[in-house]
Amino acid sequence: MNIALSTGAGRVSGGDSRRAESLWGMDIYQFASDGVISTPELGRLGLGPNEIRRALRAGRLRRLIRGWYAVWPPDLPVAPWDGANGRAREQNQHRLLVRALVRQFDGRVVASHQSALLLHGAPLYALDLSRAQLTRTQDDHSRHRALAHIHPAVDFPTSTSPDGVPCVHPAVAAVQVGLGPGEQAVGVMPSLVAADWLLQTRAISMLDLSAAIGLFASCPGITAVRAQLACADGRHESVGETRLAAILRALGLRFRPQVAHVVDGQRTRVDFELDGERVIIEFDGLGKYRVDAADGQDEGLAMRRAFAAEKRRQDALTALGYEFVRVLWSDLDRPWFIAAKIQAARALAQQRTGA
Repeated sequence: MNIALSTGAGRVSGGDSRRAESLWGMDIYQFASDGVISTPELGRLGLGPNEIRRALRAGRLRRLIRGWYAVWPPDLPVAPWDGANGRAREQNQHRLLVRALVRQFDGRVVASHQSALLLHGAPLYALDLSRAQLTRTQDDHSRHRALAHIHPAVDFPTSTSPDGVPCVHPAVAAVQVGLGPGEQAVGVMPSLVAADWLLQTRAISMLDLSAAIGLFASCPGITAVRAQLACADGRHESVGETRLAAILRALGLRFRPQVAHVVDGQRTRVDFELDGERVIIEFDGLGKYRVDAADGQDEGLAMRRAFAAEKRRQDALTALGYEFVRVLWSDLDRPWFIAAKIQAARALAQQRTGA
């Protein structure tokens, strides 16, 4: 390792700029914890204000909060705070902000709410990432900063994200986002989306969820959260399926998710099937048609083959007397439209049965 720690006042002189660039390009990331580093830590590595400003201009450091920076490792082609689209960039920057704040508070806070869910890899539906959400580990004081909400401690075992950041238990985070951090309350659907995913991945159990709900028994809004989370189901495989299931319940329909059928000798599953009726309801998110193309195979061709396979599956089930209702993401904001499609399919299925 080529770091020289005997740098006097902890700064690299202009004559040593080449050594500073080498030190920056090769070694600093090894001293960054969770991809972030503080001003004192940079100083101990020989980088003072001038070198930090140079690294910021070069895009190798990014300021997160006062005295804390994200580091771009030299072996990564894209900065860790960048992303393929706006939402990905927002999430990457939020992760780094949370890591910096958790380290700054040095054990006095853990990530919570949507910040904890993001670190656990859970899907975030309609949740704001402009501020980090943190929960104290010791006291019941709350605090609002420009970039963070700090909430009172909760009496529940804490957790650690896959990349090692201290968090509230994921079941607690799922309840918290339904209650909302103060004025940012966005309804209970974010709770249900998170809970379904956490149950599906077995990150939590229904017992965990019930215990987490009990923590907030006196909080405003907990009645609605409790009612919605009573329907949490780990069999839903996407945000769209969770939202569609909630709509079906609101329409008063009785259904089963992930029902197995045998088609052409092969076992397959449908997203939803109405109880006692030959009506299948599928959420048609594009994700289900995304397949990994084989070596040398055109991705478009692989997608077309996936569509063709889905068409054959539907035709086979239709031949067995089932009616299909396909719901798009855009339909989820029009429950009346979904209800009309389902009613039409039920009528057709009853005609088949009568015939």
